[in-house]
Amino acid sequence: MLQLAIGLDALFVNVGRVLPLARFRHASGSLARAAFPSARNDAFANIAIVVTGLITLRWASAWPDLVVGLAIAAMNADAAKSVWHAARDEHATAARA
Repeated sequence: MLQLAIGLDALFVNVGRVLPLARFRHASGSLARAAFPSARNDAFANIAIVVTGLITLRWASAWPDLVVGLAIAAMNADAAKSVWHAARDEHATAARA
């Protein structure tokens, strides 16, 4: 039950972060580009955590937590890859200037 409460609280905070950052998701700077996927992924993770909490209330199993944890890791790895490429491109552009 605590997992659900914390997940819902974090979801509200993260949705509040995502909305103002949405306009910067295509900005040229790597830090600005990183902020939106980070907040968005946190919101998606919170939704998954809440759903997992509901599932584990019904079935006492660690599998839902494990599956969601792996999915969150994959989602964040993909976002990190995008930020890495943006930062590398930004660095290359600065080196040419």
